[in-house]
Amino acid sequence: MFKTKFLSILLLFFWSHILTVNCNENQPNVIIVGAGASGIAAASKLFQNGFKNVKILEAENRIGGRVFTTKFDDYSVDLGGQWIHGEEGNVAFELAWPLGIVERGGLLSTLNYLIIDSSGNLINRTLSDDLIGLFFKLKDQLSEYSEKNNGSIGEFFVTELNKHFKDHPELSDKSEGILHLFNMMEMGNDAADTWWDVSTTSISEYQDSPGDYMVNWKDRGYGTILDILMKRFPNPEEELPVLNNTILNAEVTSIDYSNPNEKVTVKTANGDAYTADHVIFTCSLGVLKDKHNSLFQPPLSEEKQKTIKGLGYGSEAKILLSFENPVWNNDTSYGGFNILWKKEDIEELEKDPERKWLLGIVGFFFIEHKPRLLFAWISGNYSREMEKLSEQQVFNQTVDILHRFVGKHRQVPTPTGMIRTMWNSNKNFQGTYSFRSLESDTENAWSLTLSEPIDTTKPVVLFAGEATNPKHFSTVHGAIETGHREADRIIKMHPNLAKN
Repeated sequence: MFKTKFLSILLLFFWSHILTVNCNENQPNVIIVGAGASGIAAASKLFQNGFKNVKILEAENRIGGRVFTTKFDDYSVDLGGQWIHGEEGNVAFELAWPLGIVERGGLLSTLNYLIIDSSGNLINRTLSDDLIGLFFKLKDQLSEYSEKNNGSIGEFFVTELNKHFKDHPELSDKSEGILHLFNMMEMGNDAADTWWDVSTTSISEYQDSPGDYMVNWKDRGYGTILDILMKRFPNPEEELPVLNNTILNAEVTSIDYSNPNEKVTVKTANGDAYTADHVIFTCSLGVLKDKHNSLFQPPLSEEKQKTIKGLGYGSEAKILLSFENPVWNNDTSYGGFNILWKKEDIEELEKDPERKWLLGIVGFFFIEHKPRLLFAWISGNYSREMEKLSEQQVFNQTVDILHRFVGKHRQVPTPTGMIRTMWNSNKNFQGTYSFRSLESDTENAWSLTLSEPIDTTKPVVLFAGEATNPKHFSTVHGAIETGHREADRIIKMHPNLAKN
């Protein structure tokens, strides 16, 4: 009798940890791993098309993933995606623009910046405009170059810049600094360590959305796109049940699809297990690179593993500073300050392990509709170096650099606060966004391969996220597109359900 009672208790305990997604028995169960833009987009579309058994498992204590709008100095600020890049064919723009909550032609859309060198000297405005113009001229030429040449984009930039320096000997004392600045500016787009890591194929594969490339959210943040997708905004009464079916602090540790005729079992770090007919995996490429061997049972195909290894995944960072009354907040004739290091300063900082991250600062920039803020953008491997330091170290060094570069020309008050990003050291992201590297070409690794479900005839495990978008990788709108894509894939498998 004791044995029977013990077994009954054991079975009750066991089944309490095997959780179904919901209780609608005649509906397929769908689990979405990750509540970033792609996961929220997928869940929203499924709910809109009659699916009820949908649940999102999110490792963080918030939704949004690499879209992270938070409060800082009473402003809504973006620690992740910040601007809508382009208009035509851009799902984020198409969703937000009719609501009157985004803006073209903001401070940073003008591409108009001052350039200051590491001695605090303001570069002549004509020369400054010429250099910024040169950078974007080379970017335009890179598109044509990439159609005919394979290799790194660094090869193109350095070759063309050296030609320019030869024709303009007056720039000889600034050539090293210009090369470094342009490298860091370009890595703001590509997220690699340097432009020697990025393949020209990246340029020919990526598809721009015509229109303003720096559409801003006025006094809001990019997190608003999540509310739009979930229909929480602009009409809260139409809200889809996405949040009610999202479990936070639920890090997925195992996705077992070993029996193709049965449900997939998903386990989390807190000991729960879920079963589903379909699983949409939306975590970052960084997480896949680190954990795919332990996450999936059985292991992913050799081709999928080769793709995960071969695609590039990089790092960026932001530091936001707040001020009580900055003297520059009434000047809207430029978008901020680019910093130009002198050769000897570059060499000195590279030898200093606690300060070399400063070389990754592209500049200090204003934020539209948030006049008391200034933000620094840090590119490449330098962003990872910054994250190794304490908050106080980063604050002190950032303020020192701001005084060094800007102090001769603007009164720089002591900031009242600082917030920085930590994408690279967060185990749930391990970086910022994907790019096409030279290794991608060598390994013949493509985003399209990453996007394919494990079994195309019966897709029980599907993949979404910006890195799975062949044309719009590295963007929020690209992530949303992939969430919709995988939701559509499941909807097509259950046509009768979608009609109800």
